[in-house]
Amino acid sequence: MSAATAPAHRDGERAGAVSWWFVLAVGIAWALFALAILQFELTTERSIAVLLGVVLFVSAASELLATTATARGWRWSHALLAVLFAAGGVVALVWPDPTFAVVARIVAWYLLGKGIFDVVNAFVARRAELRGADFRHSDLRAADSPGAEVADLRGAAQWWMPLIVGMFEIGVAFWAVGYPKSSLTLLVLWVALAALATGLTKICMAARMRGARRDLATVDMFLSTGFGVPAVTEATRTHARTEATAGEGHGQRRFT
Repeated sequence: MSAATAPAHRDGERAGAVSWWFVLAVGIAWALFALAILQFELTTERSIAVLLGVVLFVSAASELLATTATARGWRWSHALLAVLFAAGGVVALVWPDPTFAVVARIVAWYLLGKGIFDVVNAFVARRAELRGADFRHSDLRAADSPGAEVADLRGAAQWWMPLIVGMFEIGVAFWAVGYPKSSLTLLVLWVALAALATGLTKICMAARMRGARRDLATVDMFLSTGFGVPAVTEATRTHARTEATAGEGHGQRRFT
C-alpha cells in the first residue's frame, strides 16, 4: 500500500465501523415501529405528544449511530440533527397541555428539517459521484489505457433514494402544519409517517453502502473518506493509476 492510499485506507476503517446490514436492520425496525404506532389506541393530544417525544429521542439516537457509519466530513451534520431531535423530544414531553396545533407543528418541523437534510445530502452525493466519474475517465485517458474497463460511479451509490424520501418528508411537513382542522387520527398518522421516513432513510443509507462496496471498491473509498469532491478525486485517481500500472505490467510480460 502506498503512502498516498494508506491514510485513506485507515480513514475508511474508522468510518466503516458499522456494517450495511446493521443499518438495514435499524431501518426495518423503524418501519415496523411505524406500523405499530398506527395500532396504538391514543385518544388524547397528551398521549400522542409523549409518543412523539419518544420517536424524536430514538431518532436522535439513530443519528448518533449514523455518525459511526458515514463519512468523517458529514458526521457533524448527523450530530447536529441528533441535538435538534433531542431538543424537539424534550419540548414534546414537557409542553404543558399540548394541543393539536402544537403536536402537529413539532412533527412538521421534524420532518422539514430531516427532509431538507436528505435532499441536500442526495444532491451533494450526486455531484461527488459525477465529479468522481469525470476524474476517473480523464485519469484513464492520461494513463493511455484504452483497454481498461471504466466503471460508472453515478449509479453505484443510489443518490436518488434519499432525494425521494426527503421530498416525501417535506410534503408531509407542509400537510401537517397547514391542516386546518383537529384530528387525533391524523396526528397519529403523521407521527407514524415520521417514524417511517426515518426508517426509509436508514434503508437508503444501507443500500448505498452495500451498492458501493459491491460495484466498485473506489466508491467504497470515497464513501468512507467523505462525500466531498476532494475525497472522490483522490480515490478515483488512485484507482486509475493502479489499473494503468497493472495494464503496463501485463503488456510488458506479454512482449518479453
